[in-house]
Order: sequence, then C-alpha cells, then structure tokens
Amino acid sequence: MTDIQLPKTEFVLLSIPEPHILLVTINREKQYNALNVAANWELHHLFNWAEEQDSIWCIIITGSGSKAFCTGMDLVSAHESKKKDTSSFGTTDLPPTGFGGISNRRKSRKPIIAAVNGFALGGGMEMVVSCNIVVATEKSKFGLPEVKQGVVIAAGGLARLARSVSYQVASELVLTGRFMDAKEANKHGLVNEVVSNNTNVVDAALQWAKKITTNSPDAVFLTKQGLLLSLERASVTDATDEWLQTPEAKAWREGYNLGEGLKAFSEKRKPQWKIPSKL
Repeated sequence: MTDIQLPKTEFVLLSIPEPHILLVTINREKQYNALNVAANWELHHLFNWAEEQDSIWCIIITGSGSKAFCTGMDLVSAHESKKKDTSSFGTTDLPPTGFGGISNRRKSRKPIIAAVNGFALGGGMEMVVSCNIVVATEKSKFGLPEVKQGVVIAAGGLARLARSVSYQVASELVLTGRFMDAKEANKHGLVNEVVSNNTNVVDAALQWAKKITTNSPDAVFLTKQGLLLSLERASVTDATDEWLQTPEAKAWREGYNLGEGLKAFSEKRKPQWKIPSKL
C-alpha cells in the first residue's frame, strides 16, 4: 500500500498495524480514557481525515492501558465547562459527529471496530454501539450511567442503542444506569466476540479487520453506507433508493474492483483488489 503520513495528535496514538488498517488508541490512561472537549474534536477531525484516505479500508479504536476503553466525558473538565455556561452543557461542546467523533456520524464509508479492553461507559458506550464490530475482553463492563450523574445521553447513542437491542433492554440500561458484563452484552448482540482477559484484544480485532480488508473496498464502503442509512431512515425503500444513488454506489459500479471480483470468480482465483478511485 502507499505510505500514509499520519496526522499529529495530542490525545490518541495512531499506527498502521496491517495494510489498509488504521489503529486509533485513546491515550488518556490516567483519566480512564475519558475524553475532554478537545479530545472529542481531535477524534472528529481524525475520522474525517481517515474517510478521505483511500488506502485506509478499516479502523480499529481501543483504549490505552488495561482498565478502560473509554469512560465517557471527562467530568472534571465538564464541571469546569458547566460553571462557565450551563446552557450548553453536554451538547454544543461536542462536534457534530457526536462523542468521540463517532456516536452521531451520519456519513461514514469505513468500517469501525471497537477493541474494548475494560470499562466502556457513558460516551464510551455510545461509541461502542456506533461501531460495526465489537470485540471485548471478559472483564469489560458496559453502561450508560448518565442518569446517576444527573445528565442525559445526548450524543446520538441513545437512539442507536434502542435500535440495537430490544426496547426493554435499552430501557433497563439507560433508566437504571446499571452495568453489564461482556458476556451479557454478547447475548444481547452488542458484542461480536468475547476474548479471555489474557488475550490481546487488539490482536483479536485485527483478525476481524483483516477479514474485512480481504474484500473489495468499493463493495465494503458502499455496504457500510447502506447499513448506516438503514439506521437513519424510517423507510426501508427510501433508504435503499437513497443508498443506490450515493457517490459510493457510482464508484462501485464504475470502478475496477467490481469487474475484477466477477472475473476472479469465473477464473477460480483470489481477486487482486486495487485502491478505489476517489469519489
């Protein structure tokens, strides 16, 4: 793949562990990887940047250390923000793409995998329910305890949770603020794979990412956009019609990889994908 010049960041660590895969590690271990306002905006700009990089086909996000994936908003900095202006607390400080630049991101081509290595709470949980694939260690805990602190789930994750699990399960979690472990999250379909605490969860996530990046990037990008539209639109027909008119659909129809996939199938060989053309 072509060399990628990774952007400079303050709150996250970036690497390319495998071809076409971007690894994002939240680097606020002392704060249990809670995000302040600046960190949220950094992730917003980072994911915007990654969307434009045609050689990045999949993204993994995890937390530094062994205790937390992300424990939501840095309440210390949030308290300071509230003292200055109570009218905008918890809403307008965040980027338009939501918590961590993910929870309210309405246009996204690149699959995102969460490698959960501990607590995923509040905004961290909102990030998790907005990812395509979730891998978690057995010790991981998930929760939306906002009501316990007198705040609400306002970054987009509430609606996505209600569409990911039953209404009653979502109600139980958000109205009581209780935590659930990784096995329960797996039972409810919020976690794809639970790995032992001795397993490197990022390595497990990489196996999922490599399964994705062996496929046609054009088809993956278009399919991801279709999944997102299916969540955002009330009508299945409207979502499908809009999906097939997207720039991703045009790029897929006119791109090299569609023909290569069909040719490889007829010739009984593995396809050789090319980096897709810019939209």
